[in-house]
Amino acid sequence: METLQIPNAVKEMLLYMEGKSIKDKFFRLIMSDLENRFRSCADRLYEFEKKYKLVFKQFEEAWITDSGPEKYSYETEKDYMEWESLDDEHDFLLSQMRALKEGLSS
Repeated sequence: METLQIPNAVKEMLLYMEGKSIKDKFFRLIMSDLENRFRSCADRLYEFEKKYKLVFKQFEEAWITDSGPEKYSYETEKDYMEWESLDDEHDFLLSQMRALKEGLSS
């Protein structure tokens, strides 16, 4: 296991954070970051869902079967790539939050 050197200024800040131990406080910091990133990702996903009136899996299926909106337009291709990336990021962040919660309970 790697040892982490914490500057004194950070140690003082940690005193005022919620949590019983330094480990607990770091878990909370990491979870807070993951939750913020997850919310941001979900908000961006919602914008695509609102725009196309589909969830990504439906949009992807329409893309594959050529039944979607203007498949070869620059905007639609750009949206597809960003939306796909956000969908992957959403799943990744969710798995990280689950893993962290499991780590807290063990």
